[in-house]
Amino acid sequence: MSNEEKNTTDSKLSKVLIITYYWPPASGPGVQRFLKFVKYFSSFGVHPTVLTVKNGSYSSEDASLLDDVPMEVTTYKTKAIEPFAFYNLLRGKKGKSVEVGMGNIKNPTSLFGKLSRYVRSNYFIPDARVGWNSYATKEAISICKNDGIDTIITTGPPHSTHLIGMYLKKKVDGIKWIADLRDPWTSIYYEKYLNRSEKSASRNQKLENDVLASADQVVVVSQGMKKEFQDRAKSISVIPNGFDGADMKAGTTGVSKKFVFAYIGNFKANQNIRAIWLALSELCQEDIHFNEQFALRLTGVVNEEIRDALEKNDLGRHVEYEDFVKHDVAVSKMVNSNLLFLPIPQAENNQLILTGKIFEYMASHTPILSVGPIDGNAATILNDCERGKMYDYENKEGIKAKIREEFEFWRDHGGMGRKEESEHYKKYERKTLTKVYADLISKL
Repeated sequence: MSNEEKNTTDSKLSKVLIITYYWPPASGPGVQRFLKFVKYFSSFGVHPTVLTVKNGSYSSEDASLLDDVPMEVTTYKTKAIEPFAFYNLLRGKKGKSVEVGMGNIKNPTSLFGKLSRYVRSNYFIPDARVGWNSYATKEAISICKNDGIDTIITTGPPHSTHLIGMYLKKKVDGIKWIADLRDPWTSIYYEKYLNRSEKSASRNQKLENDVLASADQVVVVSQGMKKEFQDRAKSISVIPNGFDGADMKAGTTGVSKKFVFAYIGNFKANQNIRAIWLALSELCQEDIHFNEQFALRLTGVVNEEIRDALEKNDLGRHVEYEDFVKHDVAVSKMVNSNLLFLPIPQAENNQLILTGKIFEYMASHTPILSVGPIDGNAATILNDCERGKMYDYENKEGIKAKIREEFEFWRDHGGMGRKEESEHYKKYERKTLTKVYADLISKL
């Protein structure tokens, strides 16, 4: 390509600045979403630049994810005021890492725990990452000016990141702003544990309303979230999470010595579903073969309430606990399990929850046992992709029958688990979704 042709091509590219707190080496679904968009944007006429935090506080890290960042993508990093290092020091822990899913704020019993929750809830609004904003805003203004940025995208949680976008919208002439919300804001499940004062809650609500009203485009991950926000946004679109076909290359091991029922990811207290443990306990008592050949494999951080429930139901001897693993290993475990567990958190408005895990689960072709609201967004996706039903939290007999069905198939086929044939899930391929996002950017 001649220099003249290259300059013409470059001039047609949309130059987008993505502002995200979570970026490799951080791991988790909050990273995956824009990591994959960045990976494929250039195929659809979008040139991305990334602004993130330097040495952020993350619950887990996976440096291998950096391999997905194209070499031509520039990543800027700034420092931040991180309260978690001081918070951990006071409670006798080292580093800046924090618990998954805000687990440490639920019903604290110590005086320090109650005090820290109050400070965290009422002095850091909307969240404790707001200490990054002043540094990120200054850097973002410089990037927009020097790199010819025409569109900025802020992604949250942390939703404090959207305040950066709102400021830039006012200060940078002609800039277009997309606010991308992966989770609800004021209605997210852990808000009820935050113990915000009336003034703080009102301030948080106003910030949400202002962001929705100011952004040129709001993007959410589910129809339920669209319904929640659409009366306050100028324009709103649904672009869900998905799976990357390039990640789903792990082959099956074929025959397995144990029937592996697996959960892969961080297992939170609000995913502790009593009917599951009762169903498994009863199957172990009723079927000697199941009792001898069943293994419950939990990969990731497992909340203590769940560990206790497993012991109380005499399932401890069947459990295989595994530490956090890199993303490619996690995908391999999905493919090589016999049944995957998808528990939708038990929380208010959980019919809106559409976890990113569901898409990789479907792409693995492994059968899925899904438990949650039967009229929720996740249930709709499963039904649309012909990947089984959603079982209600109290439907012990239905859950039990599903586990028995998959176990008997595995046993009757000499230790070879069933693989789902439906390929309707392919509409959620990350590259396909990136084109949808690129088209949205071009329309701005």
